[in-house]
Amino acid sequence: MAGLLPELAGLSLPAWLAGVALADGARHADDIARALARRAPFHVEFAAGCRDGIARRLLLSGMPADTGFTGMMVDVTCQRQALDDAVRSAAEHRLLVDNSTDLIAHCSADGRYTRISSSYGRIMGWLPEDMVGLPVVDFLHPDDRAHALQALGTLLSGTPIPDVVEVRKRCKDGRYIWLGTKGTAIEAAGPGASLGAVLVSRDITGEKELLRKLEDMATRDALTNLPNRAWITRRVEALLAAPIDSSLTTVFFIDLNRFKEVNDTMGHGAGDRLLQAVGQRLHACMRPGDAVGRLGGDEFVVAARCAGQGAAAAIAQRLMQSLGTPFRIDGATVGIGAAIGISLAGMAGVSTEQLFQQADTAMYRAKAQGGSAYCFSDAAPGR
Repeated sequence: MAGLLPELAGLSLPAWLAGVALADGARHADDIARALARRAPFHVEFAAGCRDGIARRLLLSGMPADTGFTGMMVDVTCQRQALDDAVRSAAEHRLLVDNSTDLIAHCSADGRYTRISSSYGRIMGWLPEDMVGLPVVDFLHPDDRAHALQALGTLLSGTPIPDVVEVRKRCKDGRYIWLGTKGTAIEAAGPGASLGAVLVSRDITGEKELLRKLEDMATRDALTNLPNRAWITRRVEALLAAPIDSSLTTVFFIDLNRFKEVNDTMGHGAGDRLLQAVGQRLHACMRPGDAVGRLGGDEFVVAARCAGQGAAAAIAQRLMQSLGTPFRIDGATVGIGAAIGISLAGMAGVSTEQLFQQADTAMYRAKAQGGSAYCFSDAAPGR
């Protein structure tokens, strides 16, 4: 633009450059003077102070011609600013990635690692040379690979996955930690095409362990560590929903004899220890697939599959024999025994609540007989 640059007329190019360049003017002038003397091409970029008070980046190029030199100056201020911004942005991104507590990785369109953050080394022990070039799913727990591969395929096909994908990932020392991973596809110019994905993962092992403990607290009896009523109810529901052959879902309600007497004469602490010992014995009586839980107080429940009343009676006798053997509590020998009520699911549409109610009613009939005894529900099918 006319009048924007300092006047060139009457000055040699080196002299003009030495005066207009805001930095390294003398060096740039010497470079161009030597190029002119050798009749060699020159190419220099410099910051120039313009007459409007704005500093601009100029690119000055020249080529030898028949009568001297020919060349041009181009304003590259915007291009240089864009490049500087890009370099700064890349440096800031690298700084964020390298110091992040998250695990950040890039993968290619074929699902292989192309770059990992340094946090992989701090958290999992992996270095770039350990992972780059290998499939992402190779580092996952075998049980998690199928659904992770499906999710990655969906992401790379151009379909966003809004949910966090939870997987177990192997550390270099062989341990597995739980990760919650959010993936974003790197889109190419073409529709539906993908250059790969950015995977941002966070260690959620502590959260998963806390959740497991909370679930245990919600489904376990704190005193005996046996499943509680909520868990055993779900177990019976599962048995009813998935019948096997002609076996019957069977519920045993167990009420201890003389427990109140132990509490009253030896104290509640001794009563608690007796309940714990009872829980251990009942658990030892279980067959594979059977489940025992505590309903509360001195009442326990067993859920099992039985071929009929004969098989159920055999289990009840085994339970009574186990509980009939005296316990050693606080140095004293304690004999208790139990009354057991049994209900079997032999009719279509029977519910868990009905089975529990029938077993509870049968247990009170067994209790009325005195001593250790068991009774079947009136609704129990004979076989």
